[in-house]
Amino acid sequence: MRDARNIVIFSLSRLITELGTSIFRFALSLYILDLTGSASMFALVLSFTYIPGIFVNIFAGVFVDRSKNKKRIMVVSDFLSGTSILMLMLMFQFYHDSIWLFVVYAMIMSALQALFTLTLNSSVPDIVAPERVATVNSSNQSIGALISILGPVIGAAAYIKFGLEQIFLIEGFAFILSAFLNMFLQFSKRQGQMEEHKPYLESVKEVYRYIQRRAAIKYLLAIFVVVNFVIAPAVSLILPFIVYQALDMTPQQLSYIEAALAAGIIIGAIVVSVPSVNRFITNKIFILIQLQALMIILWMFPEWSIFDTSTKVMLMVGYMIVLSLTGVFTTMGNIPMLSYVQIHTPEQIRASILGVVSTVTTIAVPVGMLVYGALLEMMNWYYITVISGIGLLVVGFIAHRNRELREFFTLGSEAEPEPVRSFEAHEA
Repeated sequence: MRDARNIVIFSLSRLITELGTSIFRFALSLYILDLTGSASMFALVLSFTYIPGIFVNIFAGVFVDRSKNKKRIMVVSDFLSGTSILMLMLMFQFYHDSIWLFVVYAMIMSALQALFTLTLNSSVPDIVAPERVATVNSSNQSIGALISILGPVIGAAAYIKFGLEQIFLIEGFAFILSAFLNMFLQFSKRQGQMEEHKPYLESVKEVYRYIQRRAAIKYLLAIFVVVNFVIAPAVSLILPFIVYQALDMTPQQLSYIEAALAAGIIIGAIVVSVPSVNRFITNKIFILIQLQALMIILWMFPEWSIFDTSTKVMLMVGYMIVLSLTGVFTTMGNIPMLSYVQIHTPEQIRASILGVVSTVTTIAVPVGMLVYGALLEMMNWYYITVISGIGLLVVGFIAHRNRELREFFTLGSEAEPEPVRSFEAHEA
């Protein structure tokens, strides 16, 4: 009963805030383009959304782990996000042409939402039973995929009809409503607490020492970096370049292909939310990474002589099939991996470990964007997809053969080296 109630509250609050955020971000991009006529200015604002989140993920994990009331952090973060947007709406009346107003806003919201997301991800095992953790993560992934389709469409329509000021109002109240809903989440009681008398920085260092002493976690972090370095730029940068510029397809056809990717993500999330499927896939995660790699290699199918590139509809259908499978394999790999780490990481450092994961993946994405952007200027796109796919295939193969990772995903823990003092009680 508690699990079902928490899943409904979680899903509803995420749907409200993430849809509102997606609508707002898209409308804001249109406003900045209208205001400045410069895509680089929007890129400037967007870049500032990364920096605070990185610092929050590095240093706030210990704060979340030490907290006796994670629900309070979630509620306060959402409430502050809502009130910040409403204050921005008021300031917008006087400084509607100030780009720095949006930069400051982007940094504040990035920090608040990074704190919220870190707390939420570390709290999933506290709001549902272990066998339902994958269901919650699947719900979150499905909501994200659905919003990636609906957000830009609704955002464009809302911007044209209501303008940015009314969207401020809607987004602000959406966060406040989410804060109200999260007050009704029911958390299980904590089994133990990290020693709180230690200096804060010493606790941060202890988390990194914990990672250093566990080979499987270090390997997982490296895999997270590689996968995000390849997948995120491939989807957001290379795919639009291939479809829209190299193959001269229409924006509408590109939207159908991206919708197919989102549909694949939703399908994969639904499939892996079944507990028996999740258990079956958990120790086969790295095979799914290899399947993702094969899908990326298949992006170059228009170069095959059997395909007529003048038939745009056939190309569109081909990419829709390949991208939907890409979404299925990506989600079916990501959700069990995240769920397993959430369940089997000691509660006292769960948020800190997830913060490190989020930091390395956040840094990997913009670096990947820069690298792939430069590569698109230097070589034909189909070489990039093939090389990227082969590289990811090799990483998945090596990971699948790695003894420490196999043991971690089979037994739920590694053979312990010399124990870390602060966690001896938990590991005993």
